[in-house]
Amino acid sequence: MPTNQFTNLDVEKQNKIIETAIAEFAQNGYSNASTNRIVKECDISKGSLFKYFESKEELYFFTVDTVADEMMRDMERGLGELSAELFQRLIDYSTLEISWYIKNPMKGRLLIGMAQEKDAEIRSKIDERYGGKGENVYYGLLEGISEGTLKGNKERIADILKWVLQGFNKEFLDTVDREKESFEQLKEHYFQKLTEYITILKQGFTKEV
Repeated sequence: MPTNQFTNLDVEKQNKIIETAIAEFAQNGYSNASTNRIVKECDISKGSLFKYFESKEELYFFTVDTVADEMMRDMERGLGELSAELFQRLIDYSTLEISWYIKNPMKGRLLIGMAQEKDAEIRSKIDERYGGKGENVYYGLLEGISEGTLKGNKERIADILKWVLQGFNKEFLDTVDREKESFEQLKEHYFQKLTEYITILKQGFTKEV
C-alpha cells in the first residue's frame, strides 16, 4: 500500500506516477522494470518514490490492484446483459473481458504480463493475492443461469468448465507475445479456439431438445 505521503500528493501527480508505473511494468514485467526509468519520467527523485512506496514490490502490487479494480468496475456495467444460458454466458463474459483489454491496451498488457510473470517469488505472491478473486468472479457468473437443458448438476458442470477454461487461458496466455500482437489479433485467435471448445463441451453437457 502507498504511504500517507503518496495519498497526500495532488491527484495529478498521483496519476502521473501510477500511469508511468503501469507502462513500465506492462512493457517490461516485474523483474525487468526499472524504478530509475519511472522516477525519470515522473521528474521525481528515487528517494521520493520510496517515500511513497516502501519497495518496488509495493509499487507493483498497488499498480496491479489499481488496474484490476478499474477493470472490474468497468465490466460490472455489462454483467446484466450476459446470456442466461451457461455456455453462451462464458463466451459473453470472455468477450466483455477481452474487449476491455482492447480499449485499455497498456493496462491489459500489465494484467497479461502478471499472468506470465517468471519471478518465482513474485509469481507465488500473485497467486496468493489474486487466485481467489478469479474463483469468486467465475462462480458469480453462475447466478441466474438457466438449467433447463443441462445434463447433470449445474455446479459440477461449472467446475468442469472452470478447469477447462483455466487450462485453456493459461496455455493461450503463455503463447502471447505482448510486443508483437495487438489485442484485436488476440481477440480473433482467442474466440475462434474458445468457441470450438465451448461447442464441444455444450454437446456433452446439454440434452437434445
